[in-house]
Amino acid sequence: MQAIKLQIRITPDHRIELQLPEDTPVTVAEVIVLIRDGAPVSAATSLEALLARLDQSDRPRLPAEVGDRWIDQERRSWE
Repeated sequence: MQAIKLQIRITPDHRIELQLPEDTPVTVAEVIVLIRDGAPVSAATSLEALLARLDQSDRPRLPAEVGDRWIDQERRSWE
């Protein structure tokens, strides 16, 4: 499956018009329209929302020491 992301405008008569790249194959496709609610969400806000959801999840967490060890091992592997 291939995804093509385009910015579009919805006209007052509730229509959209798309111009796909030339190399887009002639085939059947599915269109999903995502409507933004108000202002665009910043990356920081998205990260904060993700961290809040993770904080509320019941998934098991590793102790910080385990994570620190893994990061140290990964860094040493770059040398």
